[in-house]
Amino acid sequence: MEPILVLADIHLGRKQKDDKKTGPGIEWALDTLDRGAEAGARHLVMLGDVIDRKRFTDHTYTEVTQFFERGLELFESVVFIAGNHDVHHDLTDVIPRGVVVAGIEPQTIRAGQWALHTAAVEIDRDPRTIVPDFPAPVEGAPNLGLLHSSVTGEYSNHACMPCTVDELTSCNYDAWLLGHVHERVMLSTDPFIGWVGMGKALIASFDGGRVTISDALELCA
Repeated sequence: MEPILVLADIHLGRKQKDDKKTGPGIEWALDTLDRGAEAGARHLVMLGDVIDRKRFTDHTYTEVTQFFERGLELFESVVFIAGNHDVHHDLTDVIPRGVVVAGIEPQTIRAGQWALHTAAVEIDRDPRTIVPDFPAPVEGAPNLGLLHSSVTGEYSNHACMPCTVDELTSCNYDAWLLGHVHERVMLSTDPFIGWVGMGKALIASFDGGRVTISDALELCA
């Protein structure tokens, strides 16, 4: 089954200098899309914070378009799930036609045979606890949860769509991939629950009746 490449928190607009304000940059992002496609991914998910809240210029909007256009060239489907930085921008005319933009209410998006369960951030520091309202798993499909969330908050400076690991697990999805925290942190192995991290990318694959999560960049090394 067609693997899915997932990126999060690329924060286009951040300069690639001093520690806290740095970001991976558009060249890294485009190269990662190329490498993910080479590794066999057929679908792309941008899991929030494609653009930075404060550090951006008019050219940054061009970079956002460039990112999604490359995604549409390389992948069968492209999904965008807004994060807390994205809601500070009107990206309506920046995101190309053909990109599936998630709404703010819990929903299921089909990407090939995958069932992607998600909800976009509504406001910065989104206080909603909506995981209990997420859809039931789709029978006969690999089910992947996708959320831009601080979860229980210990890895983040600000709360965003808070939830607990038990709530995520109770959805009975095959795995959860998370945005918002910039470090690669795993909260559970069965099912897999963890953050993608900034400057990193993950590939979700389905083979032999189970979903596996791999480091996309290691697969391409």
